[in-house]
Amino acid sequence: MTRLYKEELKRVLRTRSTLLFLAAAVILSVFMAYVPVTYVRFTYEENGQEMTIKGREALAIRKELQTPNAGEITPEKMAEGLHAYQKNLEIYGDFYGDFPRNVHNSEIFPWSPQISRLREVMADSESGLAPDYTEMTEEDALNFYERCRTHLTDLMKLEQRNNPQAQQIAAKMYDKVTMPFYYYPGYDTNMFEYEGIYLFILMFLCVMVTAPSFSCEYQTGADDILRSTKRGRRSLAFVKILSALTISIVMFMLCMAIFMVISNILFGWECRQTSMQILFSASTLLGLNMGQLQNLVMLAGFIALLACVSFVLFVSSACKNTTIATGLTIAFVLFPSVFYMMIGNTLSAYLRVLFPSGALGGSNSFGYAVTYYFEFLKFGPLTVWTPWLLMIVPTFEIPLFLWLTVRTYCKRSM
Repeated sequence: MTRLYKEELKRVLRTRSTLLFLAAAVILSVFMAYVPVTYVRFTYEENGQEMTIKGREALAIRKELQTPNAGEITPEKMAEGLHAYQKNLEIYGDFYGDFPRNVHNSEIFPWSPQISRLREVMADSESGLAPDYTEMTEEDALNFYERCRTHLTDLMKLEQRNNPQAQQIAAKMYDKVTMPFYYYPGYDTNMFEYEGIYLFILMFLCVMVTAPSFSCEYQTGADDILRSTKRGRRSLAFVKILSALTISIVMFMLCMAIFMVISNILFGWECRQTSMQILFSASTLLGLNMGQLQNLVMLAGFIALLACVSFVLFVSSACKNTTIATGLTIAFVLFPSVFYMMIGNTLSAYLRVLFPSGALGGSNSFGYAVTYYFEFLKFGPLTVWTPWLLMIVPTFEIPLFLWLTVRTYCKRSM
C-alpha cells in the first residue's frame, strides 16, 4: 500500500499540467499578497498642487499619521477625534470643495477610522441613516461602546425584521464581543479581500490537479490493467484519494504560508491586533482581531478546499474521460459564485451553503459573510448564522464524497 502511494504521488507530480498548476499557485501567492499594497494612495498639497504617491511609500506615510492614535480606542480618544472634526467643520464648512488637503491629512485623517465607526453607531434606529458630524456630541462619543450594543439591536430589527430568533442569536453573539476595540494602522479591506480571492484561486488550481485522477486512466485504458492486479479496486481507490489529498494539503499549507507572511510583512504584523469592528463595521458579530479573522478565513478556506477536492474525486471516478471530468469540475466550482452574484436571493444562499465551493469566491465567500452581511438561514424551526453553515456543511461533505468516490470506483465495470 505504501509503495503504491509513493508511485501514485510520483506519477501525478511528474505530470506537466500538475507542475504548471503548482508553479502557478506559488507565483500567485507572492503576486496576490503584494497587489493590495499597490492600491494604497496618499494625496497631499505642495506649492498649490495636489500630489499623489502610491504603494509602500504611501502606506508608510498613512501609518505615520495614524500611529499616534493607535492602540486602545478609549471613549476619551473618540471624543478628541470628534472635536477635531467639528473644529475644522466650523472653520471650513465641509470636507469638500475648498477644504485644505494638508489640513485634512493632519487633522482629520488620523481620526477617520474611529469617527467613521462613531457615525455608524449613531445611525437613526428607524431609517438607518447616519447623522452629520456636527449633529453628534461629546456625550455621544463618550458613550460609544454603549451605543454599539443598542445599534446592533436596531440594525438587526432592520436586517431581520421577520426573524426574531435571528435577532436573539445576533444579540447573544455580540455580547461576547470584547470591548474596548483596538486599532493599528496599515490593513485595509483590499488586503482582506485578496486573501479570499487567493483562496478561491488556490482551490481552483487544486481541483484542476485532481480532476484527471481516475478519468485519465479510464481514458487510456490503464485502469483496466491496474484493476487486474492483486491489490484490488479498493486499495487503488484509497491510494488515489490519499495522493490527491496530500498534494492539495501541501499546496495549501505552502502557498498560504507564503501569502500570509508577505502580506503581514508589507502591512505590519502589529495590524493583526486591530479589532475587526473598526476595519469593517462596529456591529460585526464576532469578537476577533484581524489576525484571528485571517486564521478563521484560512480555516474555512481549507475546509472548503478539501470538500471541493473530495467532490472532484467523486466526479473523476464517475467520468469516462478527462474532458468531461474537467468540464464538470469547472462548472460545479464556479456555479455558487456566479449564481449568487447574478441572482442573490434566498435560493442562492441555500445553494451556496450546499455546494462545496460555496465558501470561496467573491461576494458569496465566507469572508464576506462574516464581515459584511447579517445573514441567517432557516431550517424549519431552526435559525443558523450562515458563516457557521459554510464551515459545518463542507466538513460533513468531505467524508461523504470520499465514500461515494470509493463506491463509484469499485462498482465501475471494466
